Amino acid sequence: MTLVRLGYVALSMELQNASPSKTMTYANFQKLKDREAAIRKLEQISLANLHNTLRLLKHNVSYDIHFYRMTSRLIPLATHEALQDWDYLTPIKEKLREIGQFVKEHSIRVDYHPDHFVLINSLKPVNINQKL
Repeated sequence: MTLVRLGYVALSMELQNASPSKTMTYANFQKLKDREAAIRKLEQISLANLHNTLRLLKHNVSYDIHFYRMTSRLIPLATHEALQDWDYLTPIKEKLREIGQFVKEHSIRVDYHPDHFVLINSLKPVNINQKL
């Protein structure tokens, strides 16, 4: 017997106010005059996205859904060239651990769903020293 475990991409139609894809464009980032305040805003958005991701995962477990495809918008502007000095991992590290622990405890299979602009077959060389 084959067991098929279906899931969905990033957003539930059942769970209200749980978007894990809130974002900020670089144009909007630049409109904020205080760079530190703009970075704090990015961190708040990232934490809200991760919080909603955990809410979605808990919702999934309660409905026996054990596959979830995460959005690429979890951490807006994380790899933008103008923000290479931003340590985006430190403020979200605990929330990431919480999600990882939940995924492990409930044997949830997770995947990543790149946006339409993510080019996975680019001929452009990869900078392995780039902060990921």
